[in-house]
This record gives sequence, structure tokens and C-alpha cells, in this order.
Amino acid sequence: MNMEELERVREKYAKKLLIFISIGFGIFALAIIIGMLAFTNINSKLLSMVTPMAITGFFMVVAIMIAAYLLTRKEAAAYRKIYKAYFVERNLRQSFTDIYYNHEQGMPKEVLKSTDMMRTGDVYRSNDFTSGKYKDVAFSQADVEIQEEHTDSDGDTTYVTIFKGRWMVFEFPKSFNFRLEVVQKWFNAHKKPSKDKTLNRKIEKISTESPTFNKKFNVYAEDGFEAYYILDPAFIDHIEKLSEAYKGKLLLCFVDNRLHVGLNDKKDAFEPPHPFKPIDEKTENQKVHADIKTITDFVDFLKLDRKLFKDTAK
Repeated sequence: MNMEELERVREKYAKKLLIFISIGFGIFALAIIIGMLAFTNINSKLLSMVTPMAITGFFMVVAIMIAAYLLTRKEAAAYRKIYKAYFVERNLRQSFTDIYYNHEQGMPKEVLKSTDMMRTGDVYRSNDFTSGKYKDVAFSQADVEIQEEHTDSDGDTTYVTIFKGRWMVFEFPKSFNFRLEVVQKWFNAHKKPSKDKTLNRKIEKISTESPTFNKKFNVYAEDGFEAYYILDPAFIDHIEKLSEAYKGKLLLCFVDNRLHVGLNDKKDAFEPPHPFKPIDEKTENQKVHADIKTITDFVDFLKLDRKLFKDTAK
């Protein structure tokens, strides 16, 4: 796999896509010209043709765009595959150990459902599944998009995106015998907890000693004393710094021996650029490194490699 091969695939995809776009714009431009001539000449016969021609032209453009998508899927898939093998997987292997990466695989929906902290909606999409180790902390992550179906009083159905971003899971040798959730306010996809189904314990909203943190985050725990074992002033400060470093809303949940992190930043990581201009290798490496840094930042900021998360006993 090399840049020359990637460029050949990109050019092939771009040329084929450009043909369909040119045809679509040509039809659209023709419809505009006919409409302008009709109104300029005030020709009643020509005017009577404008509306049906405009409608026909519109549907033809839509049909061509759909055809462009369908008939270039093979080239688009090849472009994504080679780009991700050359830029994404190569950089992931340089940054982590025990790496596994599959751009077509996603985070299983059951992983999010098992936390009982997220609404998983009516449409669930996920890709770019990655797992590995960083500073001896095992992790898995993927891009996730969740949509809910809404039907109005007229019977019209729309799909509203309630989550789009990263879902990360960090695993520890230590299993916590309590549940702790930290949710940034206005995190739309959050499912308010009432009870831990595994331990059969009631979950309540608690407050920390930081007024500024309480204004920005909601904290839910089974036991306040146990929660403060992790949620000390230093950890609170680290969470606040992460929320400032990344746009979007944060959700964190300690359950069993895992920390689940939802970053609802409306972004899709590890994606190739549009195919209409040559790829700049330096720019793409920087972009991929920035996406990788999202994973490492949560380990570094929250200090997930410290003794607290490694000991099997308090």
C-alpha cells in the first residue's frame, strides 16, 4: 500500500463522480436558461412549459445524484479502504500496542445498551472500530451515530440525531463494586438512571464540593462515599479540562471494570478528504494524529494508568 496507489484510486473515483455531477449541473443550467427565455420573451406557450420542465429537471437532477451515489459506491469503498489502511491503521500501529482496527466494523449497540445510561434510538450506525493498549490501559472505541424517529401531527416522519461522535471503553484489572455516572448537562442522549440492574442498588443524583462542576455536570451514584473514592478534586479538575479541550458534550460511566466515555461532538473521525484534489500526506497525517490524540487524551488527562485503577483491592 502506497501513496501512488491511493492517488490512482482517488483519481478514478473523482473522474467518475465528476461525470455525474457535470450532467446534473448541465440539466439544472438548461432548466434555468429555458425559464429565463420564457419570461424574457413573454411567450405564453413557452411559459406553460416552464413549470413541468422545472419539475422534470429537478427530479432528473435528483435521480442523477442518486445514480452517482449508487454507481460510484465501488470506487468510494476502494478509496476509503486504501486511505484508512495507509493513513489510519499505519498511524494507529505506531501509537498503540495490541492494535486491532476495522473501518467497516462498529461498536456493538449492546455495549451502549448494557450501560443503561444511553438511549440507543431507532437508527444506530457505527464504524472505525479500534482496540488496543495505551500506557498498558486496554481500550476500544468507534464512531457512533444515533437517531430517533419523530412523527408530527400530520404524520410526517423525520429522524433527529441525538448522538454523533466517539464511544470509548477503557478496561481495568480492577472491578468496581459500585456505579458512577458523570454527565455534562444538555447531553441529549442520556438515559437518567434509577437503579443498577446488576447490583440491584438505587442510583441517586449527588453533588460534589465544586459549585462550578455542579453547574456543568450531573453526577449519579449508588453510594456517595464510594463515588468520592474516584471523584476527588483532582479527578473533577481533569474532567473539566477535558470538557474545555473538546467541543461537544461528555458522558462518563464507571461500571464493573470499565469506564465508558461518550463524546458527542458531531464529528466522524478517521475520514478521508473529498476526492477532487490530490491528497496532502502531511495534512492527512496531522489530521489522523489529532483523531488518535482524542483517545490518548482521556488516558492522560484522567490518569487512567495510575495505581487507583490497577489495584484489585482498595
